[in-house]
Amino acid sequence: MKIVNTADTRQALSFDRLIPALEQMFITGCHVPLRHTHSLHETDGASPRTLLIMSAWQGDRYLGIKTVAICPANAERGLPGLHSSYLLYDPKTGEPLALLDGNEITSRRTAAASALAAAYLAPVAARSLLVVGCGQSDS
Repeated sequence: MKIVNTADTRQALSFDRLIPALEQMFITGCHVPLRHTHSLHETDGASPRTLLIMSAWQGDRYLGIKTVAICPANAERGLPGLHSSYLLYDPKTGEPLALLDGNEITSRRTAAASALAAAYLAPVAARSLLVVGCGQSDS
């Protein structure tokens, strides 16, 4: 199984390739069940945490699962409150093919989807776009 770090994930998902690929996926579609959400409440007084599990597949072409651990108390530890990973499988054999940085995938997909939406929704004569949001924090 290939392990793809943050920098390599970012490089593999350049926006000039990602936006058209995302547009094509919105057209062709894939199976995306509702995400699983699990509240992790321990009896030992640990702060509440949440686990998200999201899967998607496209026939015999791709199968992927993103897991997200949300730990708000991490701020007190100087750690990000959210960690995610994406595991890509061969859908025919179930063999794990690659482990990618889920945070980077999420950030880039959000930006690409926003750019794609703006391309469809903005007036043809528009020359600027204001985007408001907190974005991703590296801390």
